[in-house]
Amino acid sequence: MLLTRMWQSRALRAAIELAAGAIGPQGAEDVVLMPCWRRPEFLWHCLENLLRADGVDDLHVVFRPDSGHSTETLEVIEHFAPELRSWEIQHPPVCPFRRAKQSANLLLGYLLAASRARRFVFLLEEDVMISRDFFRWHRAVHAAADPLFCSIAVRHPDHIPPAPDDAEGFYLNYGDFCSYGVCFDRSVLRQELLPHINLNYLKRPKRYVARHFPRSRVGLGFVEQDGLIRRIQELSSRPIAYPCVPRAFDAGFYGYNRPGGLPGSLASRVEQLRNIIYQPARLREAASEEFTRQCVPFDLDGLPWARQRLA
Repeated sequence: MLLTRMWQSRALRAAIELAAGAIGPQGAEDVVLMPCWRRPEFLWHCLENLLRADGVDDLHVVFRPDSGHSTETLEVIEHFAPELRSWEIQHPPVCPFRRAKQSANLLLGYLLAASRARRFVFLLEEDVMISRDFFRWHRAVHAAADPLFCSIAVRHPDHIPPAPDDAEGFYLNYGDFCSYGVCFDRSVLRQELLPHINLNYLKRPKRYVARHFPRSRVGLGFVEQDGLIRRIQELSSRPIAYPCVPRAFDAGFYGYNRPGGLPGSLASRVEQLRNIIYQPARLREAASEEFTRQCVPFDLDGLPWARQRLA
């Protein structure tokens, strides 16, 4: 067991060093990074919406199934992949550190995506549903407010946007990063995140963030990848852009750190989700109150900004 753990640590270190060293000249296209695990029914809906999004044909999609992923997750990828212009599956090295398992997959995925991207890396987790103009909104915001730490397309549960009905509006914020529908410029991943994506953080994330971010307002119970990135952004001069009208929502009312699930075959679970996640009343019945406070489904095809700019 000890020998296996040692070899896994070495393999993870080598993968980090390889990915970090690969961030060089710009790639030919922007990249969508899609970490996934054991919720293939959510991934099905995520990919349905991705394929309807404007500009998806100009992107390279990188699937990152985490270790222990379900076989159905790969079946969903194989079902939708022929409709994507450019894609690949990357299987990450096994992370021997239990608390950092998900963080290792996502953070290493960021580095590898940055090494391939022309400019932007979009993070799309399997339970995030996006609007048709998701990619165009991100690009427009970066053009208008550059330099940004990142742009995030969901409605933040604790924010009241200054112009809640302005479909083209956005506002800038510090210290409130979340991993729902994110867009990074590859230069931010290289300059700000890369120095902290290392084996010392993955081995002992609480000790690492306490040492490197001693004045952070983020509590030490929050040290996985979101907590690390939020701490990095606290020290950054670059703000986060949020939309006045959201372009994505988190539909994952069960899964990682959230109890629950749906019975039946994959096809049955896909249809059950279809009747829940797009309807606020049914989602409130199925999900916890804490979740529904932050998750607000909306018409993914019906935004005025999207209709005005259809090609």
